[in-house]
Amino acid sequence: MSIGERISELRKAQKISQEQLASSLHVSRQAISKWENDQTSPDTINLIRLAEVLDTEVEYLATGRKPVYEEPPIVLHMVKKVDKVVEKVVEKPVVKRIVRVKYVRHPLEIGAAALIGFVLGMFIGAFL
Repeated sequence: MSIGERISELRKAQKISQEQLASSLHVSRQAISKWENDQTSPDTINLIRLAEVLDTEVEYLATGRKPVYEEPPIVLHMVKKVDKVVEKVVEKPVVKRIVRVKYVRHPLEIGAAALIGFVLGMFIGAFL
């Protein structure tokens, strides 16, 4: 299965049109069509955005392999039984998706911090 077929399959599973996908990625509908027909491939930034919008992993889009998250088991405690040591093993739950959080500051906050820094720098510079 090619990258275009995976994009098309995931888009249809999400019930998103090419136009809707294009607007969420800020590209043209023709670009989505070219990706799905394997005429071109999305660049790295668009591949990451595609993975977020289509609710999948970048690795799956790029290679077709689903990533496997494997953690070593955790030993809770040791139990001693008649000269034998038995381990009780508990497995961690698998993290299926990492959620990215974007922190956005208001431009006035940044401007105020810059102004305070400038004034403070001028004040300190005047005494040196």
